[in-house]
Amino acid sequence: MASAFLLTLCLGMLALCLAAPTKSIRWCVKSEQELRKCRDLSRETACSCETITLSCVNKGSTDDCIKAIADGAADAITLDSGDIYKASLHPYNLKPILSENYGIGDDVDTCYYAVALVKKSSSFMFKDLKGKRSCHTAVARTAGWNVPIGTLLREGQIKWEGPEETSIEKPVAQFFSGSCAPGAKEEKLCKQCAGQGKDKRCKLSESEPYYGYDGARLCLKEDKGDVAFVKHIIPEEYHKDYELLCTDNTRKPISDYKDCFWGRVPAHAVVSVDDKDKIKTIVEFLTQAQNKPDCKLFSNTHGKDLMFKDSSRNLLVLPPKMDAAMYLGKELTGSIKAMQKELPQPGQDTIRWCTQSKEEKSKCDTWTIASEGAVECVEGSNAEECTAKILKGDADAVTLDGGYLYTAGACGLVPAMGEIYDAEECKQSGSTTPGTYYAVAIIKATDTSTRWDDLSGKKTCHTAVGRTAGWNIPVGLLSKKIGHCDMSTYFKESCAPGSDVNSNLCKLCAGDPSRALDNTKCSDNNRELYYGYTGAFRCLCEKGEVAFVKHTTISEVMNDNPDWLKGKTEHDFRLLCKDGTVKPVNEYENCHLAQVPAHAVVTVPGRKEVVVRVVEQQQNKFGKDTGEFFNMFSSEGGRKDQLFKDSTQCLREVIGSINDFLGKDYNAAVSAISSCTQSELLAACTFHTCKF
Repeated sequence: MASAFLLTLCLGMLALCLAAPTKSIRWCVKSEQELRKCRDLSRETACSCETITLSCVNKGSTDDCIKAIADGAADAITLDSGDIYKASLHPYNLKPILSENYGIGDDVDTCYYAVALVKKSSSFMFKDLKGKRSCHTAVARTAGWNVPIGTLLREGQIKWEGPEETSIEKPVAQFFSGSCAPGAKEEKLCKQCAGQGKDKRCKLSESEPYYGYDGARLCLKEDKGDVAFVKHIIPEEYHKDYELLCTDNTRKPISDYKDCFWGRVPAHAVVSVDDKDKIKTIVEFLTQAQNKPDCKLFSNTHGKDLMFKDSSRNLLVLPPKMDAAMYLGKELTGSIKAMQKELPQPGQDTIRWCTQSKEEKSKCDTWTIASEGAVECVEGSNAEECTAKILKGDADAVTLDGGYLYTAGACGLVPAMGEIYDAEECKQSGSTTPGTYYAVAIIKATDTSTRWDDLSGKKTCHTAVGRTAGWNIPVGLLSKKIGHCDMSTYFKESCAPGSDVNSNLCKLCAGDPSRALDNTKCSDNNRELYYGYTGAFRCLCEKGEVAFVKHTTISEVMNDNPDWLKGKTEHDFRLLCKDGTVKPVNEYENCHLAQVPAHAVVTVPGRKEVVVRVVEQQQNKFGKDTGEFFNMFSSEGGRKDQLFKDSTQCLREVIGSINDFLGKDYNAAVSAISSCTQSELLAACTFHTCKF
């Protein structure tokens, strides 16, 4: 009997040992109502996940929850945009991982509109807001505070000298005659609040009746305010007697919010620490829970907007590249910083250039000295990182290939200056003709079997994934022909920097021989020996059968005559033509894959004028055939095309958008191929349903 018991006990323990390990999520709540909902969700089998448990941590306020998650005492919370910004700062460093989706049916809607709600019985306009009573969702909340106060600051209605002189709350309190702005320290901003007692009045929780969207509307409804700053989703009961106050000094029906909003705001998002395993657990639990029909993730009996907005249809997983700054958008982030006077005024005579390699940084440092500080240098590792830095306001400009230009345009950047490769074109004063070059495919002259008609099983060399001549054009053309875009199975081996280092597309890559321990193989920058035009051509000479480059690559390399060329001349190479023939390399006008847009300098819209002015001044001093100490269009140290292509004759201001610059055909080509090899940055920039 005893032995049977011991056997049963051992088997039970073995079963426990073999059972799938249980992971947990600690959700941070900030009120008793949220705690009750959270506990309901943790107990309901309708929301359960076999391998993940949900527990609840009540910290009483948003700020305390942010700190708890950063300190490891909790794992996740859903935040408004203003709090997402706050949570992203040091020492918290949290990031958004899932976005609420407010779309109806199959529509996706990951942003909302900040509006000003007023009674139809009143008659004041935007210009008359001074002296009125205001209802806010809370201090630092986006629709209820950051957008309206930022707008009033921008329009000059509210005057503020900055935090050195006084808190932003003081001029706001002076502007309105009375307010309820939960979380405020200024007494006048709590004057209209309804909470009873010090522990409830004007608090950042449901203990203050006028907290949040419902609370701000209630504040207006109960005549404690003249205007309520909320989001555009407003209950039907308000539509009859209320309307929207527009910034153009008009009023419109609530249903016309798209023509009468104060700002576009990204949806609330779940935030956590930047830990892949933790994020995976949170995403897995919430994804499973929301797909269970009986799990009431977005509704409850304990109150409104608890844990998530009741208007949420589901949660959408954010792209890995997404951080708080990208999620919020440059304008909203800038508005928040401006209200805290954290946003330094950028110089009007200085620009910050983003570099993509150590060689570019070295050249840029020389440029800084030559320019006497007109050009400063910001270090990045590749084109996408530089694009992100410009988006976030950490840099002003970078020169990009057409493929990266497409992504930059989708992210909201604009072209400032385009490279021109024809010296005669540079002499045409007033011309707006953009520069172009030819994308070509090069083989060795001794190769009699490699033809454009069938590159299957060939060893190929590319400048980088996402670049025009080296990837977008050849892969776009080939994928149309073969019916798919998996080049790792179509080619035998390749060097396509930026690909998965373990795939066939990196087999031919060499990395940086001088930094063998730094995992440089297949890097999409100059740390990869075969990166860029010169690198792809060298790859052809040493390992490959075909290289996809620009039409001037061979002549430029021949002029430098590097050791690895081993005495080869232009006659040792041929161009592949799309009709299946081959031609000498100097016949590129009749034998190319495509004529494509030039590289261009990009920036944010608000800095374009400064970037154009400074760059024009710089090329007058250090352009082609000028400047003894420094030349913008030449490169040293064996690496070509640093900061600009060495074949650049001049830079010319670009009028219009990046889409205009790239042209309809090239945009269509890159759009088609992006579904095959979409960059993480492009995924992040195109996530939201409205542009910021």
